[in-house]
Amino acid sequence: MKSLFFIITLVISSLVSADERRQSVMFSDPAGDKSYLTNAPDTDKSKGEYCMEMSRKIESLKGKPQRRHAMLERYRAECGVK
Repeated sequence: MKSLFFIITLVISSLVSADERRQSVMFSDPAGDKSYLTNAPDTDKSKGEYCMEMSRKIESLKGKPQRRHAMLERYRAECGVK
């Protein structure tokens, strides 16, 4: 009798725990908020201010050619400059 009760309890507990959705480590929830992962410009700055700030950063990177080139490419892509 105790073994039957134990088996029924295991079956019910496995059904209850199988109903819970756990978030996968490999496959994230598409509806989740992942905005903190982007390098998008702040929404309170206008695009002109953002591009001016990027051009100042490019000027400050004169002694670092690799970082300057990467910032220049990003500037061209985001600000529409060729």
